[in-house]
Formats: sequence, C-alpha cells, structure tokens
Amino acid sequence: MRNHDALLLIGHGSARYPDAGAPLLAHAAALRALHPEIPIAVGFLNGAPNVGDALASLTAPKVRVVPFFMEDGYFTRIAVPRALAGVSRDLRFCPPVGVHPAMADLIAARVRRTVAADPMDVALILVGHGSARNPGQSHAMARHIEALRPGFAAVRAAFLEEAPSLSEVLADLPVGPLAILGLFANQGYHMRDDLPTQLARAEPRVPAPLDLGSIADDPGMPNLILDQARAA
Repeated sequence: MRNHDALLLIGHGSARYPDAGAPLLAHAAALRALHPEIPIAVGFLNGAPNVGDALASLTAPKVRVVPFFMEDGYFTRIAVPRALAGVSRDLRFCPPVGVHPAMADLIAARVRRTVAADPMDVALILVGHGSARNPGQSHAMARHIEALRPGFAAVRAAFLEEAPSLSEVLADLPVGPLAILGLFANQGYHMRDDLPTQLARAEPRVPAPLDLGSIADDPGMPNLILDQARAA
C-alpha cells in the first residue's frame, strides 16, 4: 500500500450482539501495531461504529475498502457499496477477505493446531451461511474445499440456510476423527445460535465432533486483510 492510502475495514456487525465484530476490531488493532503508518478504521453495516462514521475518521485522500466477509455476494456487491453511496472520496474497493486463495492454508493450519489426530485421518466440515433464496452461491468455499481435500480424509460443506445441512453431512460421514469449522466473519447470531442449535440436533457420534469455532478470529487474518488491500 502507498503511504498516503488509508484502510477502511467493513464488517457485518449485529444489532443483537454488540460484540459480534470483536474479531475484526482485534485484527485492525494488530494491523495498527504492525503498520502504524497506515490509517485504519473499522465500520459495521449493523452496530457501531457505522460505516459512515468510520470513513469520516479517515482524512487520507485515498481509502482502500476491504469487506470482512467470507463470500463475494450480496453484502460485498450491494450492501457495502450502498453504505458508501454518495461519498465524494477516492475509494478503492478490494476483494473480500474470504475469497483469498490462502484461506485454505489458514483453515488447514487451524485444524493442525487444534486436532491431535493426523489430518489424513480427519474429516473436516466447513459450515457456511448459504442461501435459501439463491442456493449454490458459495463459490469461495467450494474453491477452499478443493484445495483442502488432498490433506484430509474428507472435506465437506454444510450450510445453515440451504442443503446439505450439518445433520445431513454428519450422517453421510463414517465414524472417526471429525472437526467442524464455521466460515463466518462475524461472531453473531449464526455462530452463537444457529450453529450450536444444528450441532445439538445432529445425531450423536463416537468420537464427538470437535468444534473449531469460526475462522473469523484466526490470528492469520490480518495478513490476508492487508493482502486484499494491496489488490485494490
């Protein structure tokens, strides 16, 4: 990035859970510590600080906008530009963090750090939001799964709002070491309510699935954020 460019990170946020954007705020703090020369602000589509206030706090003539979302869909293509509509600033829109090719490496490293078993013995389920209205749109997740498959016994996708559900995927996998990781950029309703509910409904397994939480808080995220900013 050029020294005179600022960085605006935009997350989903949550009206129900005010701390849902905590991972993104932590990544911004890490980036400020590593790159004090880069002005960085964080704004949320829901909650505070909102996108307009975050942008107003940046005085640099050029601002690189990095959406902290896992897919390039409605929020990155419509909601984020809409939140910045009418702004007379030099904005450079960057790819969302979740589509970065190195996401697969980040996921694999998280599993290796957490799961005691040999990864080649582990079945990994990546859980995404999905869409009941427009199913089959999780393009980045599909690419990550293809990149991860050679390193695991199995890698499968499950969704909260489209098929296959977590229960359906669990029923289709043989009993053995199993890890579940949420591909969510927010620690809001989906991570705190939806995913635990689906896990509770799932048929019991021996051994039980290991819940790896969400990739949103991974310490490798700041590197991906900065890389996407450079891609503007």
